[in-house]
Amino acid sequence: MEDLLNFIQTRKPGVSELDLKAAEDKLGSVFPKQYKELFTLVNNAEIGEWILHPVREKSNPKKTWDDIVRQNTEVKDEKIPDDFIAIGEDGSGDKLCFKTSNGVMGDKIYYLYHEDGVLEECAPNLRAFILASEEYAEVDLDDE
Repeated sequence: MEDLLNFIQTRKPGVSELDLKAAEDKLGSVFPKQYKELFTLVNNAEIGEWILHPVREKSNPKKTWDDIVRQNTEVKDEKIPDDFIAIGEDGSGDKLCFKTSNGVMGDKIYYLYHEDGVLEECAPNLRAFILASEEYAEVDLDDE
């Protein structure tokens, strides 16, 4: 994932494996490998119009109080099925999610459209999502 850091608009330091494990324990599900790799490099990544929920840092909890755990427990959108974990949002209410099964989050990324609650697969994994977001941004710039 280090090769994709140029596509990430934020440069917040990554979190420790212990912080990731604490979030997994609270969510009751293990993050995909690419997600863990990205979050050890950069926390609260901004990818195009999407902002990934931060993982709470034990060393600096005030900066990450509104973390992925809180977003999926205290303030979870009622339209998100129980077997999905929201990992980010675009500011308009739409969410990015992983589907969980047997305590493991799958690699596929889904959009959850907030207006109608429809879930749609958008990328086979986080790497593909980041690359597709970058391609989309380039197309938008070329169109202007």
